[in-house]
Amino acid sequence: MLVSGVDDGYFPLYYKGGKGYTVLLSVVYEEYKILDVDFGFIKVDGNDASRVLNSLNTGDICILDGVTFGGFNYIDPKVLTKKFIIFYSSKPNLVKVEEALKKHFTEERRQIIMSVLNSLVRISTIKGDIYIYTNMDMKVAKEIIEKYQIFDKIPEPLKNAHEISSSLSTFLLSKRII
Repeated sequence: MLVSGVDDGYFPLYYKGGKGYTVLLSVVYEEYKILDVDFGFIKVDGNDASRVLNSLNTGDICILDGVTFGGFNYIDPKVLTKKFIIFYSSKPNLVKVEEALKKHFTEERRQIIMSVLNSLVRISTIKGDIYIYTNMDMKVAKEIIEKYQIFDKIPEPLKNAHEISSSLSTFLLSKRII
């Protein structure tokens, strides 16, 4: 079974409001070995993250670092073509997220993001409590998360996706590519 971690890259604050792009990156694992890295570009605060994610190689199951990427660009679970686990190491502040969404974004975006956040399920794992939203069986999702919780509660595919996407986006920004 191929499992991936998916995270976004760094972007400067002046990119907020759709003024720039960042990386959406997938690191695919076979057991504990990195098999592939794939990435695309998403607009900061845009609405293209679901499309870009569907175009990436994510293996059989992808572990997503939340429902939002690149600011408030978002994943719409209804249009994903893959098995997924939306992962949070701690519970998001729903009040603050909703306030920001109401202030800056459309009702449709708010409903999609808040639907996921309001449906998060707390799971007790070997490394501590986490919150997930998934289109898989909860027991299987927990087993996958725990398999990759090597050093702490964040699964290794997510950690590596974070490190690589942050480094790649910083490099691309320094070269004025994004």
